[in-house]
Amino acid sequence: MRRLTRLLCAVVPLLPLLVIASSCGPGDFDPQSKLASVRILASKADKPYAKPGEAVHLEVLSVDGRADKSRPMKMYWLPFVCENPRNDAYYACFAPAASDAGAGDASDAGRGNAGLGLLRPGVDLTPFLKTGPTYDITVPKDAVTSHRVVPGADVAYGVAIVFNVACAGHLEIIPADPSTGQQQVPLACFDENENQLDPSQYVIGFTRVYAYDERTNTNPVFDRFTFEGSPIDLTKGIDMDRCTTDKRRDCPELKIDVAVTEASWEQNPGDKDADGNERKEQVWAAYFANVGQLSGDARLLYDPVRGKVDGSEIKYQAPNEAGDGSLWIVAHDNRGGATWVEIPLHVH
Repeated sequence: MRRLTRLLCAVVPLLPLLVIASSCGPGDFDPQSKLASVRILASKADKPYAKPGEAVHLEVLSVDGRADKSRPMKMYWLPFVCENPRNDAYYACFAPAASDAGAGDASDAGRGNAGLGLLRPGVDLTPFLKTGPTYDITVPKDAVTSHRVVPGADVAYGVAIVFNVACAGHLEIIPADPSTGQQQVPLACFDENENQLDPSQYVIGFTRVYAYDERTNTNPVFDRFTFEGSPIDLTKGIDMDRCTTDKRRDCPELKIDVAVTEASWEQNPGDKDADGNERKEQVWAAYFANVGQLSGDARLLYDPVRGKVDGSEIKYQAPNEAGDGSLWIVAHDNRGGATWVEIPLHVH
C-alpha cells in the first residue's frame, strides 16, 4: 500500500508542492533517485479539463529500472472509465468488489466498472485489457450533471478516472483484504507460474480527468533546458565526466535547469487569495534518473502569486561508472496538467 500511495502522489499531484531533499552519508553511493524497479513516473491527458462527451487521449510515462528484465514490463489499462466515484476517491471505483464492512457498497462506486466486477480472482486479465503507453477515452456526457454536489465547489464539475498498471507479468484480481483498509485496489501482478510478484515488479496508478462545461486547462509547454548554464541538445543529450571519488560529498555538483513558457502559467479559476483576487497555477518540475544522484525530487517553477521562481535549478552528481543513462523531467501544474522529456546521459 505504501508503494501505491507513493505512486499516486507522483502521478496525480493534487496537493501543494513539497520539495524533499535527499542526502547520504560518506561511502553511501546508492543514489535514492536512481530508478531500480518498475515505475510509473507520470501520466497526462491531452485535455486535463475536458467537456462532457469529449474525446481525450491519455498517456503514461513508465520506466523499467530493474537490472533483470528477462520478464518484460508491460503497460495495462483497465477497460472502463470510472465516473464520479464517491468523494472523487479513486478507491471508491472498486467499492462493489469489496464485501467487507466499511469498504463501501455499490452506491459508493463510480459508474462504468461493472464489467471488471464480473471477473473473479485467478483469471488472467490480459485478454480484457488495453496495452501500451496510450489510451483513448470519451468523457461521459452526464459527467457534470450526475456528479454529487461537493461542498465548497464554486462551479459544477465531474470526474473521470482511468487506471493504468505497469507490470512485469500479467494482472489478476485479488480478494479484498480488510486489513489494508478501503484504499485497496484489488489487483496484483503474477508471473507465468501464478506467483504473485513483489512491489518492485509492478505498480498501480491512475489518470484523473476533470469535466467542466466551460473551464479549460492545457498541459505545460517546455521552453528550454540547460546543463551548467548551456542549452541542452535533446537529440544528443548531456556529456559528462564520471565521478572519481568514493565519497558522494566530494563529487562535483552539476546544475540542471528547465523552463516552461510563461503561457503555461494559466489562471486558476476558483482559487482566490484573502483579498478575493484570482490566483494562477502552481507549476513545478519533477526529476528522475537511472544513473547518478539528484539533490532532490522537484523544483518550483511558478508560484501562484509571485510568478516565475528564480534559482529553480537542481544539482546532479555523476556516477562512478562510465556508461549511458537517462534523465526524465516532468513538468506539472496543480490542475492535473503534465508534460515530460527524456534526456540521454553519457558518462565518460
